[in-house]
Amino acid sequence: MPRAKLSPRKTPTQERSRATVDALVQATADILVRDGYAKLTTNRIAERAGVNVASLYQFFPGKEALVVEVSRRHVKEQRAAAREVLSTRKFKTLEDLIRTLVALGFAAHAVNPKLHHALTEELPSRPPRKWGPEDALMLEALSQFRTDVPDPELALWLIDTVSHAVIHRAVVERPESLSQGLLQEELVTLLLRYMKRK
Repeated sequence: MPRAKLSPRKTPTQERSRATVDALVQATADILVRDGYAKLTTNRIAERAGVNVASLYQFFPGKEALVVEVSRRHVKEQRAAAREVLSTRKFKTLEDLIRTLVALGFAAHAVNPKLHHALTEELPSRPPRKWGPEDALMLEALSQFRTDVPDPELALWLIDTVSHAVIHRAVVERPESLSQGLLQEELVTLLLRYMKRK
């Protein structure tokens, strides 16, 4: 699908417009959780948000762009939480850093597993993840410790990719494991053995 169809038409500048966009995004998430992607339509989103469908099209070209916005906000919240922790906390060991990052991922996905299930399983292909300033913070935190990886940036990408894959599969196949400690411990063990292989 062309990138333009996945992007908002315009960014709201006034408070009322921002409230409308927020209501549309929340309505999209609610319908995804309750009924799934197959029953998501722009008319249902507008009705649920309490706005005219023309208002929806003023900001978004279609339901796909709204779903991308739901996902983008989810990633933004996760990254903000990671940035907060990385900028305010000192890590004594590599294990402490890895354990903290994994715990953040599990905590974020345990909040609304049905939404994460929809975002993971039911949606058409999503745009690739873009790296931001918080990734530099993670790379900086990682570089404080001796590891056995030849390329720290590649290692960070692998840690992020593997962690998201495990957590997202858990959302779908083992949702109860998000609130139990064993899967989290196993993921920490896996990542630590990758980073410290000698």
